[in-house]
Amino acid sequence: MTENQPTKKVTYWQPSAGDTIAGIIQGSGTFHDSLYDEQKTLFLQDDSGVVVGVDLNRYLMHSLKQRNAALGDVVTVTFHGKEQKNNGRSFNRYTLLVDKL
Repeated sequence: MTENQPTKKVTYWQPSAGDTIAGIIQGSGTFHDSLYDEQKTLFLQDDSGVVVGVDLNRYLMHSLKQRNAALGDVVTVTFHGKEQKNNGRSFNRYTLLVDKL
């Protein structure tokens, strides 16, 4: 997927456990900030026309690549909450579905 930032105003998805977002891929971008260094974001346009930024973790980036997600595809992301690995480290659990054009 190529980087392409939307021209509309963007709101950012801040999910709670069990939340789902779905929309048409409008683009992606990489942002730099002092707290998180580099953050990749996927831009989705929902049914109401609002463009929403979804911060991508390693799992989501890998899933998008595996499914050959492209501009115009419909993506559904569900946040299942924080989980803990056996080594004690926590992570955010997501699932991702891609409906190709």
